[in-house]
Amino acid sequence: MEILFQTQKITYLAEKRCDDLHQEQTGEIPVPESLPELGRVVDCFGTVLVQSRSVDSGSVTVSGGIQTGVLYVPEGEEGLERLELWLPFTVTKKIQTQPDTRLHYWGWLRALEARFVNRRKLLVRADLASELTLLSPAELELARMESCPRGLVCRTQTYPMRLPLCAAEKEVQIADELLMPEEGKGADRLLKCQCGVELAERRVLGERAIFQGELRLRILAVTEAGEPFTWTGTLPFSQYAELDRPMEENVQISIQPILNHAEIDTDGQPDSRRLLVNVSFTAQLVLWGEVPVSLTEDAYYLEGEMSPQWQSCQLASCLDETETELSQSLELPADAASVLDWTLFPDRVAAAPGADARAGIGLQLLYYDEAHRLQGKLLRRELQIPRQTPAAADWQIRLLPGSEIGPRGRQMSVPLRLWQRFCQSEAQRNLCGCVLEPRPREDGPSLLLRSEEGELWQIARANGSTVRAIQSANELEELCLQGRRLLLIPTGRGVNTLEEERA
Repeated sequence: MEILFQTQKITYLAEKRCDDLHQEQTGEIPVPESLPELGRVVDCFGTVLVQSRSVDSGSVTVSGGIQTGVLYVPEGEEGLERLELWLPFTVTKKIQTQPDTRLHYWGWLRALEARFVNRRKLLVRADLASELTLLSPAELELARMESCPRGLVCRTQTYPMRLPLCAAEKEVQIADELLMPEEGKGADRLLKCQCGVELAERRVLGERAIFQGELRLRILAVTEAGEPFTWTGTLPFSQYAELDRPMEENVQISIQPILNHAEIDTDGQPDSRRLLVNVSFTAQLVLWGEVPVSLTEDAYYLEGEMSPQWQSCQLASCLDETETELSQSLELPADAASVLDWTLFPDRVAAAPGADARAGIGLQLLYYDEAHRLQGKLLRRELQIPRQTPAAADWQIRLLPGSEIGPRGRQMSVPLRLWQRFCQSEAQRNLCGCVLEPRPREDGPSLLLRSEEGELWQIARANGSTVRAIQSANELEELCLQGRRLLLIPTGRGVNTLEEERA
């Protein structure tokens, strides 16, 4: 007798990450004739802007540029001057893709420095790290019995798989004015602006993913009298992205923003308190949902011989995703009297299989020394992140800047956000076909008395019984026996009698 099977299909997005990409970009900045000669370089900063992403059959490409700035103190003078440089970049990865593959990108600066060529020229070097994530439509086909015939005992497990089900993007444009408080200082000109996107609420409503957050700006400016100062402001936003199908409200939304354009300036008035903001970014969304996957991992036939067919399947699921605070402290330079500004450069997090992760941070510090002269220094700190997941799991980590960096006594307090995702892939088997050959039942005992230990499934399989029959005969609730014990094991007609009583 051949058993009929149906095919159950599970559609999801297969994820492939390329996170070992980094490259060095260099360029020269000439000092315009309108500016004084170089004295001391005290600060370097940059913003990664993405202009295009493309997916071909054999490669993926991301293009953009690093909007770079350098601050220097002129030779023999006081004050700060700013130089700008656009460093174009292209990230290419040779990789086979399939139709409808989406490319999500994340890029950040690991380091940025400027060196003298001469008094009228600087050489700038940027270390760009990139992470590419490919999301391709995938389908898992599993066999499932239409109905289980009498006498066939199956061990079926249901696994709650957390998989990426849907991806979307939303282009967000923020063109607005940001007013600085009246009691503060006014900006005659901007020297530096760092901007970032912080996301808060996110939820699904039918075929829309709704998300809210704020654009955070930190500026370094000088007053009309030439006094430098810093100020932080925010602009809230609320947006939605269209999905290709309705999703359940309990899905989780992962969002990675990438900046496309950033232009911030004053309105041109002396000691202005109004900033003109024109920033655009792309919100890259992935929606994760729980999909129950049922597998018949083992089976046997009480009333004859069974010829099974098995299919092997690789189940890859996200176990957990978290974002936690991780605060670090860096010692201030010995000559530092007060801190003016800073730029954070997170390094790549290296996680070896089965071991703790290691990472580093660089903090470019702009400060006044004891003689009230502006100085610049790069502070570094190495940190270790304990592994909190099984060794077999894939550990994905990102180190992101927090929002409230600042001096605390003789140290700089550097809050970080530690993003972690734990994924695991396991090989399983599933019954996909079988032929049953009934045989005449031989007279034999309907009840055995055995000393057994271990899983009830293995005990039942070895003795031609069922787990439920053994549990019922011995008033057991557990599925595994710790240590040997005497069991009444129904077999043959004894099993059938118990099954009929339950029915």
